Amino acid sequence: MNEQQQCSTESPYLFSYLPGELIPAILVRLPVRSLLRFKSVCKSWHSLISDPKFGKSHYDLAAAPTHRCLTKGNESEIESIDVDAASLHNSESCVVNLKLPLPPPRMEYRSYGLDPFIDVEFVGSCRGFVLVAYPLGDVFVWNPSTGEQRRIADDHDGMIDMCSIGFGYDRSTDDYLLVLMQVIHLNFYDTYPDQVANDHTIIRIFSMKTNSWFDQEGTYAQYVDMGCAYLKIAAFLNDALHWLVTSYETKLHVIIAFHLVQRNLSEIPLPQVLVTRLENNFLYYLRVIGECLSLCYPGNTDSTAEIWMMKDYKVQTSWTKLFIFSTCNIPRDVIHPICFTKHGELFCSYGSGGLMIVDDKGWQLLDESTKWPEPHMMFGEERECILPCGLYRESLLSLPNDFQQANENDQLMISLVETNEDDK
Repeated sequence: MNEQQQCSTESPYLFSYLPGELIPAILVRLPVRSLLRFKSVCKSWHSLISDPKFGKSHYDLAAAPTHRCLTKGNESEIESIDVDAASLHNSESCVVNLKLPLPPPRMEYRSYGLDPFIDVEFVGSCRGFVLVAYPLGDVFVWNPSTGEQRRIADDHDGMIDMCSIGFGYDRSTDDYLLVLMQVIHLNFYDTYPDQVANDHTIIRIFSMKTNSWFDQEGTYAQYVDMGCAYLKIAAFLNDALHWLVTSYETKLHVIIAFHLVQRNLSEIPLPQVLVTRLENNFLYYLRVIGECLSLCYPGNTDSTAEIWMMKDYKVQTSWTKLFIFSTCNIPRDVIHPICFTKHGELFCSYGSGGLMIVDDKGWQLLDESTKWPEPHMMFGEERECILPCGLYRESLLSLPNDFQQANENDQLMISLVETNEDDK
């Protein structure tokens, strides 16, 4: 009995009348969570859905991609929330509990009073993968949908804790890259300005395909960080990672973009009206919202939160103030925009990680169980809280080389179409 006959025999009412060539065309347009369940229907479906080629086709052709937000759950679990379902019903069906990839036990965590689970940070996402970072430099690339994970090789010389960090995809090589950018530290710049005159920006890259680090040559521009942990996390858009920094040469705040395909740095000007505000330490940070590069200000007791969106990429005049919101009644008086839902609402975190929805009717808090722990003391000081929510798109994509060795050893991962043709 071939695989197609076996599949039809196991579930006759579903598949008896479906031509074999239609099954992949139907499955490739279904949600990820449904496909993960369908892997247990029969061997042919398991092989098809597990095939990396199917995962890429599904990512490109998915009729309605699902975006989810990671936030604190209970004990050692993370909650993954469907941002669109949460905005409508706030029902338990939109929340999935996941197990985080945890770092190996270290005495240093206990010595420094750290809890790896509480101190975890989601510092980037791309094509369904999330970059998970721990405070002592343990870093994982993780697909929350499939559970696939890979620990970044730890020969980075401790740079992760001291650098701006970004995670993105190089489509020219089908590779996922972790980028560390070491700029001039603000405190060192303020204290010893003459000693940094010859320093230049250092960029180091980790390739998931080769599982190795390499230095990017030819980067001589000088930039100074802005002294805020929010700004060390890059925004990935249009094949480039973006950070908000200060130009050492002009002394002006600027967005720099590191293009992952061309491997070069360029500058993107800020809206002119914000230059003065940034000089007065108004801490805007970068996000990608609505497929546009956006500057977000979280607000405080004396001002409102706002979002500036660059509607035409790299066109300074296209910066538009899109959103203004009073935070005077919000816990801790700050909100961090995460994304727009498909219903046009703004999905945000507030305070230290609670979730809320903002629309033209006002705002509402979501399930309080998603509340992230308050910032706590580390090394005698309150630890600055990185945005504790990780937004990602569900996908079946696999990391480079994950299946290549298995495919060389056997031919289990073949598509259903190929199987049907062999049967004929």
